[in-house]
Amino acid sequence: MTEFLVEDFYKIVDISENKNEIHAVVELNSNHPIYDGHFKEQPVVPGVMQLQIVKEIIETRLDHKLFLNNINQVKYLRPILPDNNLELKISISRKKPNELYFVFNISAGDIMFTKARIGFDIK
Repeated sequence: MTEFLVEDFYKIVDISENKNEIHAVVELNSNHPIYDGHFKEQPVVPGVMQLQIVKEIIETRLDHKLFLNNINQVKYLRPILPDNNLELKISISRKKPNELYFVFNISAGDIMFTKARIGFDIK
């Protein structure tokens, strides 16, 4: 069993990086079995899965395995409905290039779903 969600729960459609920013577009798999329990009548992307997607994107760009050690702030502004929001834009930035503290947001079009500030350690 893989510890990554990529290619099963979501796939990366596009990814770019400049200076201290990463921009990614991901496509959700709306048929993933996690939605049977979260929630079958109205599927919603779990917050922990959103954090995991961001962690995996950062890991691919840094080429390091990371451990989430600090969630300074997370705001879930709107639920992400996989049937309605199959493609999500994820913007990740950090103030200092050698720092493992990131600010990110998840959106689709003009709709902002999630904003967070999180920190990592290298595994």
